[in-house]
Amino acid sequence: ERNAQWWADHHSVDQAVKWFFAVRSQILSLDEFPESHSLSCENDEFPYEIREKLVGLGSRPSYRAVFTIRDDTVFVVALLAAEQDRLQPDDVQL
Repeated sequence: ERNAQWWADHHSVDQAVKWFFAVRSQILSLDEFPESHSLSCENDEFPYEIREKLVGLGSRPSYRAVFTIRDDTVFVVALLAAEQDRLQPDDVQL
């Protein structure tokens, strides 16, 4: 929601709504074969495995949904703009 609000403030409300529902749908699709997504570049810094999926609008998504899998549940721990700094373990609350 925070990212969609930024999008609305800096682009347009219509684009923000499209972005929000596109990203939401892409994140919800993680329940199908989450292990097929690559390990996140920060994986070695975490005590558990984290993976990422590129999400967003268009053919070149510019956000990373960073997630972990526990049992049969996928937990999205962060949604970051691709150009943002690396995620640190202290940034995550599970």
